[in-house]
Amino acid sequence: MACNLSDPKIAQAYSQILNNDGIDWMVIGYGTTRDRLSLYASGDGGIAEMALKVPNEVVFCFIAFEGTRVLVTHVSEKISGVQRARGLAHQKEVAGFFNHHDVTVNTAKPSELTPTMLRDKTRHLAIKK
Repeated sequence: MACNLSDPKIAQAYSQILNNDGIDWMVIGYGTTRDRLSLYASGDGGIAEMALKVPNEVVFCFIAFEGTRVLVTHVSEKISGVQRARGLAHQKEVAGFFNHHDVTVNTAKPSELTPTMLRDKTRHLAIKK
């Protein structure tokens, strides 16, 4: 089961993040579709702002954070098993699209998206540099 990432707004926001061109995060999700992802939100206010835009569903987030690029798969604990399975099945394809990420993170609650959590998940990258 493939997912559709053809929304041009996704590619545009991704390019802006990679080029440090006005935004540092984006959230994409399914909306009312089963396999078509669309841009939900983007901004320049970092992880705190992004966390406020993460709904209780399956979404994928991409954020530039303290010199690293993080791909977040958010699978809300409040969704059905079928929705959860679909999101996890699409995770690899989404990671392939966002191929310039340094680390992937999985969350179940928007409150997990904090600077401290991202620092913990990206700490090993600083050691390698």
